[in-house]
Amino acid sequence: MKYLTTFLILFSLKLNSQSLYAPNQIQELKIYFPYSNWDQKLDSLRAADSDARLLATKVILNGISFDSVGIRYKGNSSYNPTRAKNPFNIKLDYILDQKYDGYNTLKLSSGFMDPSFLREVLGYQITRQYLPAPKANFINVYVNDVLLGLYTNVEDVDNVFLSNHFYSTSGSFFQCDRADKQVQLPGTCPPGMTGSALKYVTSDSACYANSYEKESDFGWKEFISMMQVLGQNVTNIETSLDVDRALWMLALNNFYVNLDSYSGSGHNYLVYQNNIGRFNTIPWDFNEFYGAFTNAGTGSSLTVMQMQQLDPLLHLNNAERPLISKLFSIPKFKKRYLAHLYTILEEAKTSNGYESDGLAFQNLIASSVANDKNKFFTEAAFRSNLYSDYSVGTGMAKTYPGLISLTNARVNFLNSHVALNVIKPVISEISNSPSVLILNSPVTISARIQNRTAASLFYRFDKTEKFIELPMYDDGLHLDGAAGDGMYATTVDIGNHLNLQYYLYAENEYIASVSPVRAEYEFYNLNVSVTNISAGALRINELMASNTDFIADESGNYEDWIELYNTTDSEIKCLGLFLSDNVDNKLKWAFPDTSIPAKSYLIVWADEDGKDPGLHTNFKLSKSGEQVYIYNSDSSLVDSISFPEIPDNQSYAFCPTNWITTSLPSFNKENTCVVLNKDLKNKGYRIYPNPFVESIILKIEDDKVFSFQLINSVGQQVINSNNSLQGQSEFEFSTNSLPSGLYSFHIRIGNQWFTEKIIKL
Repeated sequence: MKYLTTFLILFSLKLNSQSLYAPNQIQELKIYFPYSNWDQKLDSLRAADSDARLLATKVILNGISFDSVGIRYKGNSSYNPTRAKNPFNIKLDYILDQKYDGYNTLKLSSGFMDPSFLREVLGYQITRQYLPAPKANFINVYVNDVLLGLYTNVEDVDNVFLSNHFYSTSGSFFQCDRADKQVQLPGTCPPGMTGSALKYVTSDSACYANSYEKESDFGWKEFISMMQVLGQNVTNIETSLDVDRALWMLALNNFYVNLDSYSGSGHNYLVYQNNIGRFNTIPWDFNEFYGAFTNAGTGSSLTVMQMQQLDPLLHLNNAERPLISKLFSIPKFKKRYLAHLYTILEEAKTSNGYESDGLAFQNLIASSVANDKNKFFTEAAFRSNLYSDYSVGTGMAKTYPGLISLTNARVNFLNSHVALNVIKPVISEISNSPSVLILNSPVTISARIQNRTAASLFYRFDKTEKFIELPMYDDGLHLDGAAGDGMYATTVDIGNHLNLQYYLYAENEYIASVSPVRAEYEFYNLNVSVTNISAGALRINELMASNTDFIADESGNYEDWIELYNTTDSEIKCLGLFLSDNVDNKLKWAFPDTSIPAKSYLIVWADEDGKDPGLHTNFKLSKSGEQVYIYNSDSSLVDSISFPEIPDNQSYAFCPTNWITTSLPSFNKENTCVVLNKDLKNKGYRIYPNPFVESIILKIEDDKVFSFQLINSVGQQVINSNNSLQGQSEFEFSTNSLPSGLYSFHIRIGNQWFTEKIIKL
């Protein structure tokens, strides 16, 4: 029982831990190395191998202890061996499979190049309104109980991030930045192979090795193909690139003068290819957001005034920035970019540069900044840089723009710029008929659209899909009212889909508009009316989080699986139900039109293989433990389960009195429920522990004659007393050589026979 008790305590701590990226909470990290010269060791490791890690004997994160954690320094210009405060990359699962709040990697920025301490946290918060971007907050870091300082805690763009935002983790994935480990390129490579700005030069992947880092197991072919389409056939780019997402990233970079990015130095972003073959841009490294980096990729450094007046069409004709020059060569993409830039401008103006958020963060960390003896700037700089420029060095050698002053200056400049000071399309009075969607029936979307030359509806039925464009009409023939009355409409056939996601687009000769204004990241939702099932009617009955060879799916692959059970006396129709492993993304995977008979089971494969036959979710299960939920379409909970770490080919199964981890999975049938949470004790004997791992103890408490046998699941004797014995005795049997599974212990005491079911983990 010692093993089980220890595990359950650890699991409870995980569930009750402080949220790692809660924006209003400062995290606390304590690192313990077994030597005092840890900094020198980290520097030496980085010099020898940038990926090498130093083993910390213990790390305490928000009061929870982790053993054997791998730590290294990270960063380019932010790292320097002479500094007391360098950025960290920390792997909680470096040796052991351990996580905090579902995360196994911490990426901590030191505040280098940021007098305000706010650039990353506030920058990422703003960006997440428009496209997927990492979460970020603040963390105090101690080493061997000495405060190192206040850091920014930035979410790693890992499988958790990819699954939450792109609903897969196995796609082609690249970090678009100078590779840490530079190599000699083949002599056949064209000259100028130095940038990370998606410029296609050759089909030879070896020529790109110093400019991009492949984070996935494969993907060069797909990545280079996308770059080739961008450079040579941009009219077809939407099949291989999420253009709207790229335009949002570019608009944010431009408005907030984030020049240490694609829009300036041509790096510091990632791209991931989702299940429908489109690459998505992901922004990264915001420590120089708000104009702290002054190289626009055009030559000399910019002054604060030049940054305030940065051209919204910077790099319009620059062949070295094809994501800008090639996309903007297509009028509809350029107009959409300007629409997004205008939305960012308007929302920054309305919030006065997100002043209240900046002040809240500033007040939250003020005492931590004061206590940070290794910070790069003064406390006065921290206080002033939210509002005002801060200069360091003689002759104003470096000036960091004030966050709010730069934002307000950008608003004023861009509002009067010729590209944005134009008549814009106006979209209003949006409606749908019928008001409630009906399966296998059409729905008409209409809106009043002014100042337009064209209008479209973009729609899809699932968030993993690409939006499809349909023209909207004002001709009196498409349920749009009278011809020429300014009301536009178009019709979509719902089919057997439960959900319609859409947004409206309009353009004129100058600029576009979208509604909602944050589309495509935000969109309108229409749902087919379905009847909810009651909580508990459908139960998560069993699951396997690491299926290496237990049972294969329809395609012959060994994948994670979830077994559901209909507890009712009636058939349950699954259309309108959703499975998820993330409480913040309740409608993560939608059931197709299938049903479960009364008192019957259904298997769903959790493997991200949605194209395979059968039921396959867009998420996988974590072997180290997580949560699974069933929701109705209105996000009401039907059932949920939090499961612990589960060994390979074992399952976590529902039993009438509790949930158990079992080495006897009962795939698609009634669970095998053996009592696992107590020792077996009867009159005259005791068997413990149950379950057992390395040994099992039989204690005879009677003076009668006895004998015993241990029988495996196929009827073979694996332990036998051979002869009848007598008297009170205790036997401990080594079971290391026994395979996991169910066993029967047969005991004869006097003239009575007893049989007990026990299990080997």
